Amino acid sequence: MKSIRKTLTRRLSITISLLVIVVLLAADIGVDTWVQREFNQGLKAKVGMLQSLVNEDLDGVEFEFAGEYFPEFEGASSPEYFQLWYKGQVFEKSESLALYTVDELPFENLSLNEAVINDITLPDGRSGRIIHTKYVPQIDSEDREAFYSVRGEVQRDPMVIAYATSTELLNFTLWFIDIAFLVALIVIPLMVRFVVRNTVSYALAPLDALNNNIRTLRFTATDKHEAFSTNVSELEPIVSSLNHFINDNYALYLREKRLTSDIAHELKTPVSELINLAEVAMKFPGEERLEKDFKPQILRIGMRMKNIISGLMLIQKHSAKQTQLNDLINIEELVAQVVASKAVDNINVVAKERSDLVIHSNRIAVESIFSNLLDNAIEHGKHWEPISVYIGKTPSGQAQIEVTNTTHTEIDESDLRHMFEPLWQKDASRTSEDNFGLGLSIVSALCGAIGAAVTVDKLDHNHISFSVTFKKAS
Repeated sequence: MKSIRKTLTRRLSITISLLVIVVLLAADIGVDTWVQREFNQGLKAKVGMLQSLVNEDLDGVEFEFAGEYFPEFEGASSPEYFQLWYKGQVFEKSESLALYTVDELPFENLSLNEAVINDITLPDGRSGRIIHTKYVPQIDSEDREAFYSVRGEVQRDPMVIAYATSTELLNFTLWFIDIAFLVALIVIPLMVRFVVRNTVSYALAPLDALNNNIRTLRFTATDKHEAFSTNVSELEPIVSSLNHFINDNYALYLREKRLTSDIAHELKTPVSELINLAEVAMKFPGEERLEKDFKPQILRIGMRMKNIISGLMLIQKHSAKQTQLNDLINIEELVAQVVASKAVDNINVVAKERSDLVIHSNRIAVESIFSNLLDNAIEHGKHWEPISVYIGKTPSGQAQIEVTNTTHTEIDESDLRHMFEPLWQKDASRTSEDNFGLGLSIVSALCGAIGAAVTVDKLDHNHISFSVTFKKAS
């Protein structure tokens, strides 16, 4: 199973580490190159300074060098070396060369004004670097006019100068830089991984908290079904959907809990009556006066239990699958037949459409839906108030039946949400012998089975209306 935490940590760590490694390598190469270039520039600057000490006049070439100002060319502590050649002969060299067996620097054949830098082993055995350059000595500005007046513009002999110094400090610096970058290459990826892992963990903390809340959610605990909240915008859609799912499931849990309780209450009464009848019959065996009422009461109790069980089975049957819609039904004719079968005369049928309404549905289901709606209106309405049945179409052209009646008990908005739940009754004490709260549940189940929609609306404090809207034929 893929892990978001591990995937994010791995990919971010690898990506950032590779980027850092590339930057560090580029920086290492750049710093090494810059240090080498600065060292070579120092060689050129030093040899240029030595070149400026050589002058040529009418008396010849002289080297105006003062050792007290350049102790590095005289002492044995970290010495530096120089040597000059003029006309193929050694013209001058540093006193530091005389301290060692190898007392001369290597000569290099060069073109005029050419400079060459090479790595060598110094006379003292250290690693070093030497620069050779070939140039024509300068003429002192005070003697320049006299020099040219005597000698003219003749070609003068060039001079070769060499300057050598140790590269141990340079090598140590380069080595230190390389070691520092190598340590950085090891430490920085580890730090990146640590920071990324902690950052990802911090970013996923709300998700972990949400997961823990879900894990501890229990519908059976009265204080454990609250909706979740979050201040993370990315989790808001998930939390919103989850809260909707939890609320729906908690409502289903409460519904099933109430249904279980209602079934127990509905079956408890007839079972208790049967037990009482059996106890009386056993106490007074052969009593003729009991025989007259005993069997009819058992039949009545058995029929009530059968009706409850049949109603629940019908709801379960039609809640699980769709019903075949193979019948063409004239709504007005079906309504007239069902109304005629009821032994009441206060039902008023009003057809809002002039032409007959025909739907493609299941006749038995539609007839049962309308019959249960009428039974509900007759049973719970005021006997002297009319029951209105409207037949028509919705603005979208769907066939609709509407049953409106006056209730003998006031209905509030909270009651409307429970009316289609199995075994729900407005009378909490369940004193009715003939009603057990399955009629409207059967209506809802059958409407779902045929693709119709049933709604209930409170018109005023004691008027209620049920509407069944049938889907259009495809």
